[in-house]
Amino acid sequence: MHAIQLHRVVLVAFGAAIMAAAIMVTSSCGGTQSVGSSTAGSSATVPVTVKVGETPFFDYQFFAAAKKLGWDKQLGLNLKFSWLTQSGPAVEALTNGSVDTANTCVVCNYPYYSSVPDLRDFVTTEQFKGFVLIGRKGKSESYAQYLAKFHNAKKAKKATVEQLRGKTFPIYTANYQALLQAVLSQAGMTLKDVKVITFADDQKSALAFEGGTGDFYFGGLPAEISILQGRQNQFQIIGGTDILGPAGLWYSNVAATSSWLAKNKDTALKIMAMSYRYNRYVNSKPMTVLPIVAEAMSGHSGTNTTVSYLKYVFNTFLAFRTYQEDAKTTYNPKSPLYWGRSAMYYAKQTTNLPKNANYLRQNPLNQWFKDFLARKDLRSWVDAPLK
Repeated sequence: MHAIQLHRVVLVAFGAAIMAAAIMVTSSCGGTQSVGSSTAGSSATVPVTVKVGETPFFDYQFFAAAKKLGWDKQLGLNLKFSWLTQSGPAVEALTNGSVDTANTCVVCNYPYYSSVPDLRDFVTTEQFKGFVLIGRKGKSESYAQYLAKFHNAKKAKKATVEQLRGKTFPIYTANYQALLQAVLSQAGMTLKDVKVITFADDQKSALAFEGGTGDFYFGGLPAEISILQGRQNQFQIIGGTDILGPAGLWYSNVAATSSWLAKNKDTALKIMAMSYRYNRYVNSKPMTVLPIVAEAMSGHSGTNTTVSYLKYVFNTFLAFRTYQEDAKTTYNPKSPLYWGRSAMYYAKQTTNLPKNANYLRQNPLNQWFKDFLARKDLRSWVDAPLK
């Protein structure tokens, strides 16, 4: 699971007029509460400090936008960043108390259930769609092409996967063999039905594929972007979650400890509000936030991230949803996009989880989402006109 989590990469609010007026509304607890106050009936003059364990990935940059645009102050918070390399160090910082929140994901948490039993995801930032199968243009057909041909999702998925039989995959098996197995299983196939060339790392397998080795490629997001960007005449995305099933359903999350969440429920819900405000900007006014994301990524990832590059990544590999959309998909157990489907799939695949581990109890995302929906003040703030 550590290897899979290395892909993590991203991410939300405004409404200054509403904040200035400090409109009092009925809270989920039955009392009155100001959006700008840290607790019901308290003064907003002293903001609540939140020590954010930020990481230089696409998925979590709503924190950077919130700070740059002053959204934290509007909500009575003060975001302070500790920039960390990835989710592992972030979780470590969380356990020793140097940060209050960590950027991670549900499946990324599985390796920490034993050492950090009170680790809890409470915010879903977006759906990560970066796990895709890449094929050669003219020598393969995509799921979208088969869907247009059959007008039937099941037939399209089966045909898409069946074309892989007997084909060759240059792949970094330590990271991506499980995903390849998941794809093949969608048509009743196994690794015995394809040819796998194992490479020492993902970069080597990607370079081999670019150079003409193999028929299809599975790998990490940086390599995928390198292969696809500017080479649409050579390569194409065969499919992602459409052909991966639960294995390809992946969400990025923000975590905290259960003890911090118990003492800072209002703060946690405001963080969720910032995320949803940001998602609206990404979809409707991206140029308000993408330059902020580019600046944050360039300053902490060691690479020069451009706005045009971000546009490609955001449009191709990430899905930032409104809370109204999340209610129908991410948090709807009847939806094929329900986050629990992926969590349950990987829980069954993981053999080293503690006996008392429970992905629903340790990732109470549904309850936090329900609590957010009950906060009319925060929803009004999220839904205020974009500036």
